[in-house]
Amino acid sequence: MKKVSLAVLALVASMYAGNLSFESGVIRAHTEMVADSTIDPFTKKATSHLAMDANPSTLKGSIEISMSDLYSDNKKRDEHMHETVESSLFPKAVFEVKDVVAKSGDNYTLKGTMSLHGVSKPMSFDGSIVEEGNKVRIKATGGMKMSDFGIIPPSMMFMKVRDQIDLNVDVLLKR
Repeated sequence: MKKVSLAVLALVASMYAGNLSFESGVIRAHTEMVADSTIDPFTKKATSHLAMDANPSTLKGSIEISMSDLYSDNKKRDEHMHETVESSLFPKAVFEVKDVVAKSGDNYTLKGTMSLHGVSKPMSFDGSIVEEGNKVRIKATGGMKMSDFGIIPPSMMFMKVRDQIDLNVDVLLKR
């Protein structure tokens, strides 16, 4: 009887554990300059190396994007952006989740390390982690400075792009 109970427990636990693959969503960055407050590159592609048991506080792993998959509403701006972040030399941005801290309800702080442009720095995101059947939706926001990652904000004549980048994540992951 004890073996059957352990087997059932292991089977039930495996239904709630495991890898989370990227199904859909968007990861957005926002910055601005005096002449343009809508510098909003985004990607709808990501690679998930995340796993989570039944409790969102067990979320661990990483999620990455290809810098060449970031685009905005302006092709010329995108060319300058890819040149500025040196996407050919540093093709990926990776956020590694190291700790998930419960706040209230479905709200959490995801603490980890952002690796971008050859630099890794501690970073956190605040948001929600919600189970939707066999899927997990993560909506979170965070911020960083380009200069913290060795990226020089571009400028044109007397106008300079703001150093601060606001990040917005809304992804649906499948178990």
